[in-house]
Amino acid sequence: MAQKDKRTLTPLLAKAMLGLSFCAIFFASACKKDEPKENLAPETITSVEAFNLSGENRLNSLVSLQWYGTDPDGYVTGYEFSFDKETWYFTENQDSTFLFSISAGSDTLDIDFFIRAIDNDEKADESPAFLKIPLKNTPPEISFDNDLIPLDTSFNLITITWDANDADGFETLEQVQLKINEGEWVEISPNRDLCAIVPLTPEQNGEVMSTVYYDQNTAGSEITGLKLNDLNSFYIRAIDIAGSISKEDTIGDIYMTKKSNDLLVIGANSASPNQFYASNLTAAGIGFDFIDFIANDAKNQPKIWSPTMSLLLKQYDQVLMTANDVTFTNIQTNADEIVLEFASSAIEEYVSDGGKIFVSASFPANYDQTSALYGILPIDSFSSSVGIARLPIDSLAVTSEPTFPNLTCSSFISGLDPFYPSSDATVLYTAQLTKNNGWEGPKNIVAKRSSNGNTNFIFMSVELHKLNSDQAAMQQFFDKVFNDEFNW
Repeated sequence: MAQKDKRTLTPLLAKAMLGLSFCAIFFASACKKDEPKENLAPETITSVEAFNLSGENRLNSLVSLQWYGTDPDGYVTGYEFSFDKETWYFTENQDSTFLFSISAGSDTLDIDFFIRAIDNDEKADESPAFLKIPLKNTPPEISFDNDLIPLDTSFNLITITWDANDADGFETLEQVQLKINEGEWVEISPNRDLCAIVPLTPEQNGEVMSTVYYDQNTAGSEITGLKLNDLNSFYIRAIDIAGSISKEDTIGDIYMTKKSNDLLVIGANSASPNQFYASNLTAAGIGFDFIDFIANDAKNQPKIWSPTMSLLLKQYDQVLMTANDVTFTNIQTNADEIVLEFASSAIEEYVSDGGKIFVSASFPANYDQTSALYGILPIDSFSSSVGIARLPIDSLAVTSEPTFPNLTCSSFISGLDPFYPSSDATVLYTAQLTKNNGWEGPKNIVAKRSSNGNTNFIFMSVELHKLNSDQAAMQQFFDKVFNDEFNW
């Protein structure tokens, strides 16, 4: 009987024991769930394991690095990097570009770089990823922009431009230095890419001191070595923060003229009436310097109009400028305009600074009504009428002031440019023009502007040499303008 009970109870005991074990496991499991788990640190990986570089294969000081992180029990919220494992910098990025500084006099440097991921519980990777970054300094490079520098002759000043760069980053350029002939190296701003060299005594022969201008109003250092009425060579070099010096670049055999007179004559008329102006100025006893902006494919026009034109005009007490409706290409900007457009801001500044200018010009048909010249010249606008205004041979340009002579047309002028004067202008001449095909508009062809009672601007919208039928009257006109109106 006992034997039978024993066999019968065995399965029941097993079930009881199974239930007891289940309870124990359940409660044990419940207890473990309530206990906080220890947060596991994230891991950090860089995109390269090491830079195995030496000699010329070292990196330049501008280095791009990438990294990422993983977290087994959460997620990565950011990263911290350091160069000494003491000071850490936080970032959410997984890449960055670093510009490292190499000490002056050194050409190589090893940088220790540590990066560690930070997880959502603000726990950092306990074994940050590490890279040793082998750097070498790369000397800067610099060269003149020969396309924007005068070919062989420059008048009283020169504007030069250059391209400078550094494989270590433009920020590493510390100096640009310039030298003229056997003069001293002079530091100029590394943040500029052009300058004008203007002699302090432009009327002097031989070697002179000069000033470096970055624009028409901003002067930099003084520089030695420039020779007027002589050939000149120019040298440029760049220096970086590590003291590395670039190879020199050179432009040579540029003849620099000197200033000889107080009047500058600029010929920008394709009809080349240069002899007309020369003979009439000479007859009036007026000496002048002359620059031909037309000859030899306009090679004497400024390739960089600003600040060249302003600094050139500033050297003279008086300026005579003759132009017509032919357009040219600005090499620097590729804009196609008449010369007066290129020179407009320089003319405005010149007159504002006390200069005196006479301009004789003709304009293209239907000239741009938004031109900057309106207001700079003593005119408000041209007629926008259809048709055409003409001035027949022997017609008069009639003066409104008795001290000026009437002028007589020596050749038929078709497509005249009479204008409406600006509010601050005084009309000097009107034309006995004829109106064709319904043209309507003003008859004004010459106006002047004054400052404090002194004439500083005379503008003629007709080419003056075409009004030369009465030579005595023309000589009287030149004498009146340059020896009377501008004599203050």
